[in-house]
Amino acid sequence: MKLFDITFGNNISGTKELFVKGGAYDAAGNTLRLKEGERADFGTYFNLLPHPQYKKYCGAEKFALSLRADGRYKLSIYAQTGGGKKLILSREAEGDCEAEFCGAEDGGYTFFTAEAMSGCTFYGGQWSAQGESAKRVKIAIVICTYRREEFVRANIARMAEAIAREPEWKERLHVYIVDNAKSLGDMRGDFYHTVPNRNLGGSGGFARGMYELDKDPSYTHFLLMDDDISFDFSVIERTYHLLRALTKEHENASVGGAMLVLEKPVIQYEFGGRFDGLRFRLINSGLDMREIPSLLKNQSAKRPGYNAWWYCCMPASSIKKYGLPMPFFIKGDDVEYGMRSAEEFILTSGIAVWHQDFAGKYTGVLEYYIKRNLAVVSALWCPSGGFRPAVRFAYFMFKNLLLKNYDCAQVLYEAYEDFKKGYRFFLENDPEEVNARVRRLAQALSDAEEIEKLCGGKPKVRERDPNKKSEFFRCLFLAVELYMPSFAFSERVGVTDIGNPSAADCFMKKTVVHYDKKSGKGIILHFDKKRRRNLRRKSFKVFFGMLFGYGKIKKELIKHRAEMCSRENWERMFFAGKE
Repeated sequence: MKLFDITFGNNISGTKELFVKGGAYDAAGNTLRLKEGERADFGTYFNLLPHPQYKKYCGAEKFALSLRADGRYKLSIYAQTGGGKKLILSREAEGDCEAEFCGAEDGGYTFFTAEAMSGCTFYGGQWSAQGESAKRVKIAIVICTYRREEFVRANIARMAEAIAREPEWKERLHVYIVDNAKSLGDMRGDFYHTVPNRNLGGSGGFARGMYELDKDPSYTHFLLMDDDISFDFSVIERTYHLLRALTKEHENASVGGAMLVLEKPVIQYEFGGRFDGLRFRLINSGLDMREIPSLLKNQSAKRPGYNAWWYCCMPASSIKKYGLPMPFFIKGDDVEYGMRSAEEFILTSGIAVWHQDFAGKYTGVLEYYIKRNLAVVSALWCPSGGFRPAVRFAYFMFKNLLLKNYDCAQVLYEAYEDFKKGYRFFLENDPEEVNARVRRLAQALSDAEEIEKLCGGKPKVRERDPNKKSEFFRCLFLAVELYMPSFAFSERVGVTDIGNPSAADCFMKKTVVHYDKKSGKGIILHFDKKRRRNLRRKSFKVFFGMLFGYGKIKKELIKHRAEMCSRENWERMFFAGKE
C-alpha cells in the first residue's frame, strides 16, 4: 500500500532543506540532479518515514522504497534514533530502484540517502508498506474565507494543477469554499464550489461547510483549512493514503497538520496543542525542523488535545455523533471541537502547512473572543471551580490597566459579562450584531512617522520570551501602580511589543506605545485616571461574580452544550431573516 510520495521541494523560498539536503532541485521539471560524488540526504521533515506511526496506526511491518531515476548511485537506508543512525541496507543501483526491508526498531524514524556514482537525475519515488489500502475514503475540504479572493483562487489553482495530472482525485475530494463576504461570486468547477454565507466568522464558516457536507453521505472525512495558508497538494495526498491504511482500531482517528511559520519557513509553530483551562501549551513550538533533534522530538511528541483548523481532517461521522462547532464567531472553536469530538489525533512530520506569523495579526478586539470563548471551553472541558477562571480574568484585566490599554480592558470586561450570561447568550444573540458591538472598541494604528516623532526616533522594543511564566508574578508586583496618583507617573514614553506586551515596559509611564516592529506602526496610549478607576471597579464586580457564580454557569453550559451546537441553532444564524 502506498504511504506517500518522495518530494524534492516547492516554490517557497528557504524550504529546500525540509525536503532534501544536497543536489539541485529543478522546480519546473520537479527533478533532483546530483553530480558524480554528490550525496543527497532525505532524512528531512517531508521525506523521512515515521515508521512507528505507520506500524501503530496502519499495522505496517514491512516497508519498501521505490525511486525513479537515471544514472548510477549508491542507495543507503538508515534508522535514526536518539542514539544515532543505524544502517538497514545499502546497495548500488542504476536507474529505477526498489528496496524492501522490515520495520526498524521502535522510536525514531527511517530515512535514505543517495550518493551519485555518475551524474544522476531523480524524477520521484515513494514509500510504501506491505498490505492493502482497502478502505474507501472521500474527503470534503472546507475552506472558510472573508475577502481573501487572491489566496482562495491561488489555492484552488494549486489543487487544479495537481488534479489535472491525476484526474481520479475528482472522485476522492470536493472543496466547499464558504464565502462569508459573498465576494467570490458563483465559483465552481469539477471539484469545488462556493457556498455564500453570512459573516459568522471562522466558526460560522466552518460550521456552514460541515452543515452542507453532512447532507452528502458519500463523504468519509472532512478537512478544515484556512484560506491564507501555503501548502503542497502532496500533503492532501499523504493524508488520503494514511486514512485509507488505518486499521479498524484507529479508523475514527483524526489527522492533524502542523504549522510552519511562513516568514521563517523552517520553524515549526505548533505540532498540535493542549489547553488546561488557563494556558495553551503548544507542542514542539519553535523547533528548527532542519535539525535531527527536532525531527526526533516530533516522533516522541505528547498526544495533543486539539489541532488547529489551518489543517485538520476528521471523520464525517463526527458531525452526527458530536454536533457542529460552538457558535464562537472566531477563536477557540477548533480547541473546543477537538476536545469534544476527536477520539484520537495522528500527527507526523510531513503533514504540515505554512501560515503567516500570528504576531502581525493581533488586535485588541480579538481579546473579546479569546477570553470569552476560552472561558466557555474551560467550563465545558476542564475540571475546575470558579477560582482559577476568576484569577485568569483578574490577571488579564489588571495587566491591560498597567499597559494603559483601557479599550482592551473594556473589551475583556464585556467578554466576561457575556460569558456570565451563560448558554442563553449563544442561543439568542446574532454573531454579526455582537461583532459590530465589539468592533466599536477597535483601536486605530498610528503610522511610523507619528510614533517616531513622539519617541524621538525609531522605538526600540525589548525582546522577551512569550512563553516565560514570570509575567504573572511580575504583574502582581507592578499592580501597586493601579493606586498611584497622577503626579507620580513619568513623562518618558514607554515602548512595548504590540503582540507580546510587557507591563514592566509601561510601568509608571503617562504615555506608552504598543509597537509593531514589522510594520513600524503602533498604538499610542495615555494614562487616564478616571477610566482606570471605572475599570478597576468593574473588575472587582466581575471577579467576585465569577468566583461565586461560576459553578452555576458551568453546570448550565454543560447541560445545554448540544443545544448550542445543534443544526437548529446554526440554521437560526445561517438563514436569519429568511423564510
